[in-house]
Amino acid sequence: MDKDDFAINIKRFFSHFTWYEIVFSLISIFTVLGLSIYAKSSALTILYSFFAVLYVLLLMKKFKISIVFGIIQVTLYIIQSGLYNNWGEFIINIVVILPILILTLINWGKDKNNGNITVKSQKVSLKSWIIILVLALCIGISFFFVLRYFNTPYLILASLSGFFATMANCIMLKKSPLMFIFFTIANIISFLIWVLPIVNGVSENFETIPMLATLCVFELSNILGLVNWLKKDRVENDDKKNLQNNIE
Repeated sequence: MDKDDFAINIKRFFSHFTWYEIVFSLISIFTVLGLSIYAKSSALTILYSFFAVLYVLLLMKKFKISIVFGIIQVTLYIIQSGLYNNWGEFIINIVVILPILILTLINWGKDKNNGNITVKSQKVSLKSWIIILVLALCIGISFFFVLRYFNTPYLILASLSGFFATMANCIMLKKSPLMFIFFTIANIISFLIWVLPIVNGVSENFETIPMLATLCVFELSNILGLVNWLKKDRVENDDKKNLQNNIE
């Protein structure tokens, strides 16, 4: 690839973003990095926060490569959860979320409808909804008993995290924008799991503040992601209808 091709690809990449999305992305990245420096966070926390922000920002714009950053982010989150004894988050991510992300990477890679850059949305069938719901319920209930055996703190929250995280990632696997609704709920629960030990005085380790900031970025990205996916779906459907009308 020569310099001209590289410049064209870079220009094409940024053409997917509006000016306010670029501003939001830059503010998110610099805020997380700034808080990491202020809180004297570990290199692991900084790396997790950085890749997590990249993951949600690219997912917001339907980029296939977002899943690669998601896999890196989840791997770092698993390590982080283990170090801070958040065994509920550790187990749900290593047993459920990471495998689903790998399957999503494979599934999205097969999608040639929008070329090699972005993925095309799909509707989730009633059968798929039933399967996903049953799977998420089984995981949530199983986690309750397993985590209770290990005396996991915030047991109800940890179990709910398992349920909603499974729902969100399975719906993402199916390429539906509705995943953002479940991601929003799952992120709120994760935020509580990390912030409650600090609020209750159980933990005074403030180096995880960048992780909390990252979860806040997640929430804003979920809103923008839902709006963006629905907007692009409407444009694609209108283009398809116009093409059919022209053919007729």
